[in-house]
Amino acid sequence: MRDDVVFVCGTDENASSIVLEAMRQNMTPKQLCDKYYPVQKEVFEKLGITFNIFSRTSKPIHYDTVREFYTKLWEKGYIYPKEIRQWWCPKDRMVLPDRFVKGVCPKCGAPDQYGDVCEVCGAWYESFEILEPRCTLCNTKPEIITKTHFFLKLSSLTEDVLRYVQDKKHWRKATYNKTIAWLTREGLKDKDITRDYEWGPPAPFPGSEGQVIYNWAENLLGYISATRDWAENICGDKDAWKKYWMDKDTKLYCFIGKDNLFFHTILFPALLIAHGEYVLPYNVVVNEFVNLEGEKLSTSRGWVIWLHDLLAEYDPDVIRYYAVAIAPETRDTDFKWSDFAEKINNELIGTLGNFIHRVLTYIYTKMGGIIPESKHLKDVDLEMLENCKKIINEFREHLEACEFKEGLKDLLKLAQEGNRYMNLKEPWRNVEEAGTTMYVLIQVVYKLTILMSSYLPFTAEKILHYLNLEKNVNELKWNDLEREIPPGHKIREPKPLFRKIEKKEVEEKIRKLEEIRRRSN
Repeated sequence: MRDDVVFVCGTDENASSIVLEAMRQNMTPKQLCDKYYPVQKEVFEKLGITFNIFSRTSKPIHYDTVREFYTKLWEKGYIYPKEIRQWWCPKDRMVLPDRFVKGVCPKCGAPDQYGDVCEVCGAWYESFEILEPRCTLCNTKPEIITKTHFFLKLSSLTEDVLRYVQDKKHWRKATYNKTIAWLTREGLKDKDITRDYEWGPPAPFPGSEGQVIYNWAENLLGYISATRDWAENICGDKDAWKKYWMDKDTKLYCFIGKDNLFFHTILFPALLIAHGEYVLPYNVVVNEFVNLEGEKLSTSRGWVIWLHDLLAEYDPDVIRYYAVAIAPETRDTDFKWSDFAEKINNELIGTLGNFIHRVLTYIYTKMGGIIPESKHLKDVDLEMLENCKKIINEFREHLEACEFKEGLKDLLKLAQEGNRYMNLKEPWRNVEEAGTTMYVLIQVVYKLTILMSSYLPFTAEKILHYLNLEKNVNELKWNDLEREIPPGHKIREPKPLFRKIEKKEVEEKIRKLEEIRRRSN
């Protein structure tokens, strides 16, 4: 189902929040990252999210990538030293990174914001601009000291970034409009990119000893270092990464949440433009937020659903289906347990699963599991096959445009069309045409299975097994849709694909959330 693609991801391990959490847990940052990396990796694997590599930004190859990248920017004149003011905690006797300071946003007045960016209005600011500052470690009011740091000359890149963004009309509307508005209203300002702590890639500039590259300025390069990691340690060709990052015909897609929008639509392109050798993002696919039962997620309150807990109870494809069904592609959405049950029971099971099981069961029980011959295709049969082709084309367009919810609707539409056709033809009554009817329907099931593999890979694998096709779901390609299952082919006995979500289990989930709500209030 894919072209030539390398799909990379990894853990962002050099943030000041990592240092802060490690201090709270009496660990080193590396120990903290080593603790959580396998947990995150395992969850992705159980969900069937098959990255070519799930890398880490604490790896030597990432540090090398950052050093090489910023050495070039230094040589090109995009980096310069400047004396700045910093927060110093007199109690902890340490320079406080931006995330070690909280206070009131100087732009919108929102309380409890970090010292670099407001999560309410999205404004960036220098940490010393924050109002009513306090140290997040001890709650002491910090003092200001001066120090020489190194700045990225972003101000010289505003026009280049604006030109790059202006033709990205294929981006989601909100992403495009927010990015253009920011660039035309705010423009880019030079930004401090070094910090005074030990955890992270060392700054490679003369006079920067003891400083590291700040997290937002190095973690974006994790996409490049992950691809290099894949090339060296999985692909076996250490230069293979260049094909994806330095070939002008490559299309680079970034999938992110809206809190990272400007980092990927403005700062990442600015860095790549400054360097000059890499492709720029073709599409930055930005999702809004998912709430839980009408309230913002909060790990501290326990108002959250952990993926590892969901996976302990539900089939991964059930989780994947609902995640896409409520995907916040254009606005914030809500995870609701009652809606979860309704969509799984009525859509995934009642429409999609029912159609596939219905067709396979009929052929297995009424036709000995043998695919019948198509004696003569009438207009109604040709119409079904034509509708199938039309929906496949729509599905492909939606998938390539990153309109994943629409693609999910196409799967349901094809199943609905198949059910409508089967009810119209009534093979259990119209025995004479039953062979033709079921031949058409098994082709629809086969093509639907191929389409499903992008969304529901574990289920698609089951169906391929029931169809008795020796093909791995990860090997499916677009041209498989042009093939058909021939007459005489024998299928295996099918089993129900999903279990129904019972009312009592939903009620129990809601009851537990209500207890959390009462305790937090």
